[in-house]
Amino acid sequence: MFYLLLNHNKATPDTCKARKNAIIKANLSKEENCIFEAYKYYWENDFKYRATSTRADFWWPVLVNFIIFVILYFLLAIAGFASVTSIMNGYNRGVGFLIFLLFVIAVFAIAIIIPGIAICVRRVRDIGLTGWTVLVFWLLSLIFTSNDSAVMETISSVIDIIFLVILCLPTGYVSKYGWWSANYGNDITVPSLRNDD
Repeated sequence: MFYLLLNHNKATPDTCKARKNAIIKANLSKEENCIFEAYKYYWENDFKYRATSTRADFWWPVLVNFIIFVILYFLLAIAGFASVTSIMNGYNRGVGFLIFLLFVIAVFAIAIIIPGIAICVRRVRDIGLTGWTVLVFWLLSLIFTSNDSAVMETISSVIDIIFLVILCLPTGYVSKYGWWSANYGNDITVPSLRNDD
């Protein structure tokens, strides 16, 4: 490959195309590996709050969990439609599978609560804020959502958008621009996509 780079005049269009395809395949396999590694770290570090997680460490598991929920709800919709159709025709088929899917969705939703909170805290700490920021935003959103007022729900939506923007900030953004930042001298090291570079 270095020979082709050094002697690019001798490279034919076929070798250039092959080289370009090899680079694309290498990048795709790296991205696929990145997704699986991030999801593995998501479950391995579920009780580690005194650490940091990069944007990739945070957003890849969010995407994978979203895709899992979409698939489960799609199966639930199909099973629900089949069960209702079966009951309307006088049969009792598919209700067991419907109940099983509801159980799987409930178990998965409960299982991702602790890792979700932990990775959210690690992501906020990676930005440069304290982990308690997650609790503050959650409580503010909960307080403003609990009322039936449209103004309060709008305020809650604005708070959620602000928190989403905070989660999208790059590593060290707060401390980089001179804002207040918590002391992270007692951080622990967790497996992260940051260590794979």
